[in-house]
Amino acid sequence: MKKSWFQHTQLTTEQADELEARYRAKQIKTERSLDNDFIHWTISAFLPEVSKPPRQDRIWQQRTWR
Repeated sequence: MKKSWFQHTQLTTEQADELEARYRAKQIKTERSLDNDFIHWTISAFLPEVSKPPRQDRIWQQRTWR
């Protein structure tokens, strides 16, 4: 399965810590970098890509629309 980097931008220190801990619990490779404003963080996670778009949730569709 193909993997690529996904970036979460403009995170506070607390948000970055929490997100990094969640990824670490799932053994997903992450990198943290400080933004140019020296206040916010960017978290990059190496995640698998899916070739198909997500399926539409049918809970909110009426039976006549299907």
